[in-house]
Amino acid sequence: MENFSINSNIGFRAKPIPKSIIDKTKNELLDKNINRIDIYCHSSADEDTVNSAKVFYNWLTRNGKDVKICVPKAEVEKLYFSSKDYNLKGNSKTIPDKSVVLDFNSKERLGGYYTDLFNSNSPQNIIGYDHHTPSNILKGNFYIDDSAKSCCGVLTRFFEGLGIELPKKDKKNLYCGMVSDYKKSGLVTLNKSQNGYDLVKTDKLLNDKNSLEVFNKIDNSLNIKDKQEIYAHLDPLARLTKDEEQLRKRLFSELQVSPNGKMAYVVIPPNDKLWQKVGMDTPTTSEILKDLRVRVSTNSQKVNMLSDEQKQKMKNVDTVVAFYQKDNEYRMSIHSKSNSALKLIGFIKDNINPDIIAGGHADRAGGKIDSLQPNDVNAFVSSFVKASEIL
Repeated sequence: MENFSINSNIGFRAKPIPKSIIDKTKNELLDKNINRIDIYCHSSADEDTVNSAKVFYNWLTRNGKDVKICVPKAEVEKLYFSSKDYNLKGNSKTIPDKSVVLDFNSKERLGGYYTDLFNSNSPQNIIGYDHHTPSNILKGNFYIDDSAKSCCGVLTRFFEGLGIELPKKDKKNLYCGMVSDYKKSGLVTLNKSQNGYDLVKTDKLLNDKNSLEVFNKIDNSLNIKDKQEIYAHLDPLARLTKDEEQLRKRLFSELQVSPNGKMAYVVIPPNDKLWQKVGMDTPTTSEILKDLRVRVSTNSQKVNMLSDEQKQKMKNVDTVVAFYQKDNEYRMSIHSKSNSALKLIGFIKDNINPDIIAGGHADRAGGKIDSLQPNDVNAFVSSFVKASEIL
């Protein structure tokens, strides 16, 4: 299996996956001599990686394989995931016959303990499906379509190519991961209404025929009740605790703007008491930060949580960065209306910090440093402010 991306000679752009690649994956994973298979989710697991893993897990177990999902239990507690329905890898050091990597391709996204376990397997026994731009890519056989808007969308094409009619529960899983990532990229919005939620397809999705086709394929296969269940799950802002609501208001009030007015950013300092109180990096706080980044980068003038003075300062903002702590790491997440996320990261790598660990998409990306020291954190934040001034 080859690595494919938007920049390769063959750009699939979310179109059907070549049959030769699908057949190779099927033959390797369903071989009678293959029994134990591990599926890897990326660190700071989200709906797309977890739901991709669930669907792949269900397919493999239906075919008699012994499957484990490599994701910490604590990371899936608030996701569309029931730990009792799936075997998690835990601390087992058993090397599987095959490893499957879903929704990431870089070494930095491997979660702590699982890094050594992953490295114990041979590259020829590793298969990956992803939609992120290749960066510091893992060794193995990866199919990467970085024009696709979610890994669940890529897997929809995979099972489409297999000619399999998936059970409804798997269609719901794919839909959840897809809607979650489509929300992040501004392809859909969820608006609360008297009857539940209305999903709105934005022009960005309507003008992307392949992403739209993949979405409609799953959307049309589910009934209203099933979709409303998923929409409600994907709206944690509707059920915030008092502390989470306090954090959300504080973050909007603490937004800063780069000197040229093009980038807004918020800094949650290491060991911040309120951040620790709400659990630091959780699916809910991730949604709080994402909502802030998307709304301010898309149209700051319509954000009612900003003061008039802030709106005036942010009238030209098109990129928003959130800086925050996750365990012993300090992280950042970017949303950019002008598709400058990877440009910022590239400039920093080339001119300020060649060791920065970061990657993602042109419109949204993430990164980290393995330090909580004030000098390191300040340098990390200032590198993005400096880059925004020059680009």
